[in-house]
Amino acid sequence: MTQCQSIFVTKHGVPTVLKLNDDTLQDPKDGEVCVKIKYSGINFADIMGRMGLYPTAPKPPYVPGFEIAGIVEKVGENISTDNIGKAVVGLSRFHGYSTHANVPLDQLFFVDIKMLKKAAALPVNYLTAYLMMVHQAAIREGEWFLIHGIGGGVGIAALQIAKNLNLKIIGTSSGWKHDRIREMGVEHLIDYRTENFKDRVLDITEGRGVDVIIDSLGGTALLDSYNCLAEFGRLISYGFSKAAPGTKKNIFKILPEYFGMPKFNPMNLMANNKGVFGFHLGLIRKRQDLVKKYGSLLFNWLDEGLISPEIDSVFPLSKADEAHQYISDRKNFGKVLLAPEE
Repeated sequence: MTQCQSIFVTKHGVPTVLKLNDDTLQDPKDGEVCVKIKYSGINFADIMGRMGLYPTAPKPPYVPGFEIAGIVEKVGENISTDNIGKAVVGLSRFHGYSTHANVPLDQLFFVDIKMLKKAAALPVNYLTAYLMMVHQAAIREGEWFLIHGIGGGVGIAALQIAKNLNLKIIGTSSGWKHDRIREMGVEHLIDYRTENFKDRVLDITEGRGVDVIIDSLGGTALLDSYNCLAEFGRLISYGFSKAAPGTKKNIFKILPEYFGMPKFNPMNLMANNKGVFGFHLGLIRKRQDLVKKYGSLLFNWLDEGLISPEIDSVFPLSKADEAHQYISDRKNFGKVLLAPEE
């Protein structure tokens, strides 16, 4: 038994429903290890879950959090004690906002402890981007690639992967992020708050459209994304950020976006030689081999300096509510982490 502290979603609502409480963790089961957490990654799914908009989240009270980085403190049966003391990073099934978590060892990656902070920002964002781009969309060198939310965690991951793959990048983000993104080598940027992204994309590509789009917006914007595609273009939807504009669950803003989301007719897809995919890292059930394969590749890229997660800020675990507010206000450039010991 491990005594710990965890952030609980006490009820659905604004960030202040997040509360730090004492918690108890059972000893790790067969195949699991107990990790003393140094950093927890915050993802948009955590915010959607807090608001009651994430369909697979437990009912409150529960401990959110999908990715952790820390030190192995205990091991379950059939796990070598040689693993104790090693630095690990990986995916958790909730309970990431805590001082400790039990995680299957096969969901973790060993890293140099000196790289722990950078590595903490890698699993969800970079695996999401790589699986969408390379495995689903089979993106190719020289293709046009539209990244919505290019200044966020997944957006920056996709940008860095795209640079390694020699893609032609277009990104949408708030205008205040553009200078920093240009410094990362992206020329074509669109301020989604003041510009019509569909018109700008078609203008940039001289009417051709783009080959691959990753869309975190959802809602009515998804149709505009589809209409940006070139022939043989592939659109991947992986979020619904338009349902969470701010801090409150406003049903009057959500419903028009939900019912305005396009329904793609297979006959129309055939007629236009286009494809639409959906992606959800947390719902991969039978292809954990891909997570391990691509995760290993990405951590090698991190070691080689081919990717470098952009960490915006680190909040103490006790201020998880402030971290959620910060992200909901769209203030972050890159990843926001929680740290129990900050």
